[in-house]
Amino acid sequence: MDGITATSCRCSSVVFVGNIPYKASEMELWDVCEEIGPVASLRVAADKDTGRPRGFAFCEYFDDETARSACRNLHGHPLHGRALRVGIAAPEQQQGRRRVGDDDPNLPVGVEGATHAASQVSGTPSAAVTRYLAGMSRRQLRELLDAVAMEPAESVERAKREFRGLATLIEQAGILLDMATASDAGAAGKRPGGAPPKVRKLDDGTAVGWTVPRVIVCR
Repeated sequence: MDGITATSCRCSSVVFVGNIPYKASEMELWDVCEEIGPVASLRVAADKDTGRPRGFAFCEYFDDETARSACRNLHGHPLHGRALRVGIAAPEQQQGRRRVGDDDPNLPVGVEGATHAASQVSGTPSAAVTRYLAGMSRRQLRELLDAVAMEPAESVERAKREFRGLATLIEQAGILLDMATASDAGAAGKRPGGAPPKVRKLDDGTAVGWTVPRVIVCR
């Protein structure tokens, strides 16, 4: 995980998990998250019309320290051939809500969201690109990514090689669009099957067992 993502891990017990393979099951994702610590809830985003997974989720841990450990240890974690993107969820995402006025797909996504998305890309995004994307709306981001998807894969890869920063821009735009539409995510759920957690992975990679106490969640 790069330094930019590390510094983005603010005080929160909720992490954003992106770039999830569509064939990954909820149980598999839960198991990955529990390698770091006990999971309080997992909210997997799904298309509200088709019910298909949208490739990202929100995992809530029982404390901020475990969430920060997830940022450090799960960012880049392989799952079905993909590297997961993990970072502390933006404040408006943590309860599955948008900022006031954000239901309008024509409003700019804003600097905070664009900066947070920048912390989760694999490359090094420029400040100029982040400011540019911050001024785009969800509709414009979707149109941009749809236009890229319509081009032949060979042409896109060639353009990425020829134009420095293009690959990072496309990746950052995709993360930002996922984040901007995150309030459509499904409701938070408990661990499938009710199976107990396994082991906790410390920052040095050491795996240790634990006993999870009964937890009462105040709302």
